[in-house]
Amino acid sequence: MSPIKSILKEELQRLEQLCQKYREEINKLPRGSISEKERKGNSYAYLAFREDGKVRFEYIGNIQSDKVKELRRLVEERRRYERLMKQAQNNLKELKKLLHERKRKSIS
Repeated sequence: MSPIKSILKEELQRLEQLCQKYREEINKLPRGSISEKERKGNSYAYLAFREDGKVRFEYIGNIQSDKVKELRRLVEERRRYERLMKQAQNNLKELKKLLHERKRKSIS
């Protein structure tokens, strides 16, 4: 096996493990986004997410509460992991394409 091919296969393994790690981290974090609503002059936060094809809203508390601030941080962290996973998946797709093309060219 050529050194380049072995390096590409190692990178393929690394990216697959990275995607799995990102999936695990994403599953630990809350899904959805924070929605703010005003009721009787006060602002309240709700967690909006899809469940069984419907959008659900779960009350969190007053916008200024520590619970809302922590949830915002967790939602942003989830989004960051989702962006990283999408990038890793794109790299993985490109790498698989390169390995497959190389295999086809060596056959012809």
